[in-house]
Amino acid sequence: MLISALMVLFSIILAVIGTYLYRHQQQPFLLFNPTENPALQELLRIGGLALILMAIIAFVIAWTHVIILICLILLLGCLSTTAILIGLVSFLPK
Repeated sequence: MLISALMVLFSIILAVIGTYLYRHQQQPFLLFNPTENPALQELLRIGGLALILMAIIAFVIAWTHVIILICLILLLGCLSTTAILIGLVSFLPK
């Protein structure tokens, strides 16, 4: 029961991060200006969509109670979020 609630919370966090990244393709945010860099726009678009898709999958898996799937989606979610954030670091202004 508790793992389902935590998975729902995890999926909400993934959805919020993914939506934020996807919505900021055409406007500056933090130290980034994606309007001047098409590669950054592409990273935000693909990364945002990937996190939103993973959030939907995590929400569905939360109700299956299959531990292997829960562990797999947690691992994939953490790794993909980390990869996107490492990709964003390469676009920091010098």
